[in-house]
Amino acid sequence: MSCLTSLAIALWLAAVPAAKAADPVALSGSDAVAQLIRQGRSQYLAGDPEVAEQTFREVIARDPASREAKEFLSRIDQDQARERASDREQTRARLMADVARSWQRPVPTSSRANDPARPAVVSPLAGKLNDIVLPEVSFTRVPITQVVVALSAASEEFDRTGLMPRGVNIVLLDPENRAPTVTLTLRHAPLRRVLDFATEAIGYQYEVQADAVVVRPGGETSSLETAFFPVTRATVLRMAGISDHPAGAVGATGKHPVTRAVPAEDESASGPVARSREASAMKSFLQQAGVGFESVPGASLAYDGTAIVVTQTARNLERIRNILTRYNDVRQVEIEAKFMEVQDGALEELGVNWSLTTKASQASAGARAVYASGNRTLAGAFANRASSQPGSIIRPEGIIVAPDGGTTVSPGLNLPLLNNAPQIPGVADLAVSAGPLATLTGVIGEYDVSAVVRALSQKQGTDLLSAPKVTVLSGNPATITVAQEMRYPQSYGQTQSQVGTGSANGGGSAGVAITAGTPQEFTSRNVGVELRVTPTVEEDNYSISLDLNPKVTEFDGFVEFGGPSIAISGGTTVTVPSGFYQPIFSVRDIVTKVTIWDGATLVMGGLTREEVKKVHDKVPILGDLPLLGRLFRSTGQSAQKRNLIIFVTAKLVNPGGAPRQRRELPVLAAP
Repeated sequence: MSCLTSLAIALWLAAVPAAKAADPVALSGSDAVAQLIRQGRSQYLAGDPEVAEQTFREVIARDPASREAKEFLSRIDQDQARERASDREQTRARLMADVARSWQRPVPTSSRANDPARPAVVSPLAGKLNDIVLPEVSFTRVPITQVVVALSAASEEFDRTGLMPRGVNIVLLDPENRAPTVTLTLRHAPLRRVLDFATEAIGYQYEVQADAVVVRPGGETSSLETAFFPVTRATVLRMAGISDHPAGAVGATGKHPVTRAVPAEDESASGPVARSREASAMKSFLQQAGVGFESVPGASLAYDGTAIVVTQTARNLERIRNILTRYNDVRQVEIEAKFMEVQDGALEELGVNWSLTTKASQASAGARAVYASGNRTLAGAFANRASSQPGSIIRPEGIIVAPDGGTTVSPGLNLPLLNNAPQIPGVADLAVSAGPLATLTGVIGEYDVSAVVRALSQKQGTDLLSAPKVTVLSGNPATITVAQEMRYPQSYGQTQSQVGTGSANGGGSAGVAITAGTPQEFTSRNVGVELRVTPTVEEDNYSISLDLNPKVTEFDGFVEFGGPSIAISGGTTVTVPSGFYQPIFSVRDIVTKVTIWDGATLVMGGLTREEVKKVHDKVPILGDLPLLGRLFRSTGQSAQKRNLIIFVTAKLVNPGGAPRQRRELPVLAAP
């Protein structure tokens, strides 16, 4: 009811100004403002906020203090803001739905879709030569002049095409009046085939022009003509057999395409040197296709970057026109590569490490015995230990004799210098950063006892979906990269260390200065999946041959080069590890060639990996005791599974980005 009321009010308000009020321009003062307010209100209620906004802004221009106009403008702004927010939410929902749909595995095409052949574009006269069929032709030593007249008359008699004028004009150009004779017998042959046999029998040739067929002696003695043929860049690349760039690149991490060093004159594909090279390549291609340039005096070909200018005989120009009609058809392929990677990891660890330390006594002269179990954790057993020789600062205990004869014991020093390899994300999780569950300490008789309990259960998973698309010309390569870019140094500066003593007699503390080697000459490596594909559209304009090269690169760890550096001063020894790390990569590379139909999907799988790490340590004898033996054992297991599947879909698209033809989508069968 409220909607009908609002509609009635809107119609009434729209009708009142037209029936009673005059044009607001003709009014003045408050009457004009009131008239504009009523007009803007009716426009707003009628569902035209853009026009209403213009009307109310005109009201503000006439009366800046108009409260009603300001309220309507505020309401219009709120409506527009809600509409924009609604559009944003709808667009966001559609994009998220696309991501959800991308997880559906593509189904290979089971049958070839209907591919009706496109009819070739031929001139009306050329079509008549194919459509006019002569029931019988018989010439025995008949001069070519009479043959031409007879064929011209027969074409008019047997013309069933319905095109006017009937028949075909056949003209003989024989300046030297050779008049060779023709002997030929054919039945139910098209007029074109009759002309082929008649001219070849006497060494003549014919040329199909716009309104007549011209027969003349062979040898291309006709005059030269110049014609301009616009060509696309794709046509030039196909005819010249070259590529604009080594590859087109698409990366999930936004990397730049690979660049290469080229001479200065080749930096631009439109430079004079490049155009000259392409013109020579196209000329060579046309010669191989049957268009003679060297055998025709004065024939030439030039390329200005957008069109080729050819000076040739009329017959050869027609040949070039036919060739370009075939090659001007832009063939480009949309490559959609879908990478689906699923990774699951689980870690279970339980263990106890014991430590017993005897108390210092007068009988043992202050010495303390330490007994500890060496049960390892997963992190301790499998963590990256590229630095097999950790550094250290070692100084033995010393006795300092005072001037009064007293002695002071200087404690020893044993500080480790750790220079571990950096941690790279994406490797197996060994719970390196996890702390112990509990640490228990106590005293049993003459022993200080401590127990470190480590219990941990972890699960993790990663789902990665990336579906980049790239459109590339037929015969040109494209590279798709979904990877992390890892930067690492190729060389390091020299490690320096300096050791000093605290006093002349060797006592006191020593000062140590260590300068690590500086990383130098950084380079980068993609860690992930790279796909290089070169599509080639076959002559049936439906099959696509793919030259595929998927490569999976994984980071396996670091290896340390060089040995430790040792500095000795007095009783202090400093051992500095080299710290010269280089990464190790594992690469799985496949090179294959396949042919698929337009719109079909190729599946590449088998890129699975499962890594299981186990540790089982125990204290001898004690670890084998029933029940209590569990307190002297440490067990752990880490399992990581990874499965990567690559789907490559190739579709023929036109320059507008739309599919070249309709395809029958495969029906998804219920499982």
